[in-house]
Amino acid sequence: MKLKSLILGDIRQQYKYGFYALYTLFTLVYITVLRILPMPWKELCTTTLIFSDPVLIGLMFMGAIILFEKSEKVMQALAVSPISIHTYILSKVISIGLISLLSGVLIALFSGMEHSYIHLAVGIMLGSALFTLVGISLSAFISTMNNFMLIMVATLIISVAPISVYTMGYKSGAMLLHPSISLIELMSGNISIMSLMVISIWCIAMYIFSCLSVKKMMTI
Repeated sequence: MKLKSLILGDIRQQYKYGFYALYTLFTLVYITVLRILPMPWKELCTTTLIFSDPVLIGLMFMGAIILFEKSEKVMQALAVSPISIHTYILSKVISIGLISLLSGVLIALFSGMEHSYIHLAVGIMLGSALFTLVGISLSAFISTMNNFMLIMVATLIISVAPISVYTMGYKSGAMLLHPSISLIELMSGNISIMSLMVISIWCIAMYIFSCLSVKKMMTI
């Protein structure tokens, strides 16, 4: 019951601060771009744009949310509330995941391409969970907007840069150890035990780091 109430509260907050309006605009722009692209580029660009949703939302939105909550002393309130750290983190993961899933599915539907929607939905939710957890983990080091921009831009580069190499044809098995590569493969329908294991291990590791980060922020 606490989790449900917290998720609804997070959704209301995200709506109030324009996250839904902003991502509606992004989604419309993405769909427009995909509709005018030539067919040889469309498949790759569709998967890449859908992948960018959980990355951008999870990292950028999560960082902005935590920065706002720090300024409002939410972490100190959380420390004396009956809400557990796990409930707090799960609420963030689920509420952000809903935006990613809605945006990603709409992009896929209007792209004009065929998709395996089960693989796509699983990939979006796992990707959103992973990068939301990364965003929470990094938030312990964010105190100003300058910190926010430096840390998030550096993380975006590390997260996205290997995809360029991979899509240009360098597809060694070792690259699947990078979570972004495994997510791209999953969203493309190329599901494998290795890619699922890689994503799961990364999610578990980042969940642990997220718990440590929230504990640290509660004591500041």
